[in-house]
This record gives sequence, C-alpha cells and structure tokens, in this order.
Amino acid sequence: MSAQLEPEAAVVILHARLPEESILLIRRATNPRDPWSGHWSFPGGRRDPEDRDLLDTALRELREECDIVLPREQLSVTLPPSSAGRRVGRQILVAPFGFRVEKCLPVRVDPSEAVEAMWAPVSILADPVRHRRMAVPGLPESMKWPAIPLNEVPLWGFTYRLVCDWLGLAEA
Repeated sequence: MSAQLEPEAAVVILHARLPEESILLIRRATNPRDPWSGHWSFPGGRRDPEDRDLLDTALRELREECDIVLPREQLSVTLPPSSAGRRVGRQILVAPFGFRVEKCLPVRVDPSEAVEAMWAPVSILADPVRHRRMAVPGLPESMKWPAIPLNEVPLWGFTYRLVCDWLGLAEA
C-alpha cells in the first residue's frame, strides 16, 4: 500500500475583477537553488514548520513576495493539488488556493523573491491565439513547450497548466 502524498507547497491565484478581469503573476528572481528561477509563477512556495496549514503557507508567501495581506476568510476556492515538475530532482505537490478581490491591488515585490509582478488580463490568458509552443530559458532551443509570452518571457510549465485548468482551456 503506497502512502498518499501531501502537498509540500502552496500558491495563490489572486483574481481581480476591476479595472479588467486579471490574475496576479510574479516573475521569480534569479536564484541558482530555485528550479523556477526567472519564470512566471503565482505567488507561493514551500510550507514552513511555523505554518499551521497550506493556506497559511499561501498567505504568508503572498505577503512576503508581493506585500499583499489577505484574510483566510477571503478564500474563494481550493483547487486540487497539482504536481510541479522540476528539471532536476523530484517533483513536488502544490496546493493552489483561489482568492477574489474587487480590484487589482498594489503590489510591492520583494527583490530577493521576484523581479516583477503583473496583473495579467484574463482576456490575454484565455485568448487561444496567444497560446503556442515555445522554447523556454534554460532548456534546449529545440524543445518547445506550451506557453503564453508575457513581457517577452514565456508563461509555461506548472503555472501554465494551472492557468489553463483554472480557465477551463486546453493546453497548446
């Protein structure tokens, strides 16, 4: 009998209604120990021993990475855990938590965590014309992955799959 895997990390899908329906994405800072270094992602990360649960992890990471504080009660949806692949080493299971806010909130990224943040319009993320197979930084140019270009950097991998699942879209 195999043991059920528990998520080790959590992410926040922060969905704003105004001025245009958007979700918050960050582009991770360059860090040789981070397999997702320089990639677009949702705010999130690994669970700390002090976190009482993965929702705490998600909210702590949102606060640390983006300087956004949300109450637990604002949680709108808990999505099924999803596996995040890694170029080297094992995969980890990530718990996604969805929050809705009325309008895009100000974001102040911690430069040790992220180099930029963007409220990505859902109209862009949901546009099938923008979905394509692309080369991604750090992998051979001949390898093409389903992605959406954002500020000349591909949104791909785990975050791309989660965006597609959340929006009910087929991957490119």
